[in-house]
Amino acid sequence: MAVLEQPKTSYSDTTSQARVISDVIQMVDPRDTPLIAKLGLDGAREKFKIQLNGHKVELLEDELDPLEDALDGALDNSATSSIGVDDATKFQDGHIILIDNEKMVVKSADSTGNTVDVYGRGFGSTTAVSHTDNSTITIIGMARLEGDDADYGPIVDLSAPFNYTSIFQKAVQVSGTQQVISQYGIDDEFMYQANKAVPHLLRLVERQAFYGEREVGSGSAPRSMGGLSTFITDNSVDAGGGIAKSDVDALMEEITMDGGYPDLLVMNPRIANDLRGLLDSSSFVRVSQDENKLGVDAIERVMTQYGELELVMDRWCPEDTAYILQSDKVGFYTLRPFASHELARSGDSLKGEVIGEVSVLVANDKAHGKITGITT
Repeated sequence: MAVLEQPKTSYSDTTSQARVISDVIQMVDPRDTPLIAKLGLDGAREKFKIQLNGHKVELLEDELDPLEDALDGALDNSATSSIGVDDATKFQDGHIILIDNEKMVVKSADSTGNTVDVYGRGFGSTTAVSHTDNSTITIIGMARLEGDDADYGPIVDLSAPFNYTSIFQKAVQVSGTQQVISQYGIDDEFMYQANKAVPHLLRLVERQAFYGEREVGSGSAPRSMGGLSTFITDNSVDAGGGIAKSDVDALMEEITMDGGYPDLLVMNPRIANDLRGLLDSSSFVRVSQDENKLGVDAIERVMTQYGELELVMDRWCPEDTAYILQSDKVGFYTLRPFASHELARSGDSLKGEVIGEVSVLVANDKAHGKITGITT
């Protein structure tokens, strides 16, 4: 026992001093999952009418007959009636086609030799001119002979894009002593750790929606769900630097021309200021307004001539990529909802795990797009 000089202060003897401890545990823990919040953790079931359960989920897709092809070889301005094309199965008798400014009417199509015969060059008021190799051929209408026999034109097969589920798991083990001791902020250590595991796993689900690689797996290799880029391969714009308004417009144009109606713009918050800067003072953005706040209003929606996009800021989205999505054609699929389970005890401890099985599904690739190569 030490002998102290007076006066006694709070620094002299701390043995009997009570610790002042908050009964609430604070955590720097970015657990937000904006994409899951927007689409729902099992929203794909209702969107795509999925009735059964399985670790591989397929979506049935169909398309209307194609309306474009290209020349296979240059075409001069002579009266030749045989035209080489990339894919003759797209054409049928009576199709009116447009190459540059010249119109023609298809007489027959040879799918073996990929050639199309036309009734003549320069249909209607147009004139036969020369066309370069790979010139676009656009089907713009139909003109059939009266009383002609049926002609069996192209037909498009169904496709079945798919994804696998990923198993997300975190184990919890707490000693018997730790479980019963009194603690500030924690009434039940085991349940505290189990509950803490759920938002952690949801962050991984959200990240894998962007970074995931689709793998079938086996008895010795894990199965893995693919992310958005597994499906979105058709419409892509390379920013090649800081994001620009023209990138958003160009991608929206591509998607719209393919028949999509996108309504979401998903991007990392680090490029938020760049996005703000690329929008001019016209009607390209809708903002929240509050007269009691000073500063730049938050961007909520981006307006383009092709439609309105709701902005989803997602810290888990890659910093070099932004996605434009049609929300009714993308969603999360839950095979096993996240739940905690106690495991058999071994020794003086409580054991358990939190586990769930999830995938992400994207229908109609052409309804979506991505801007890549973004730098900040």
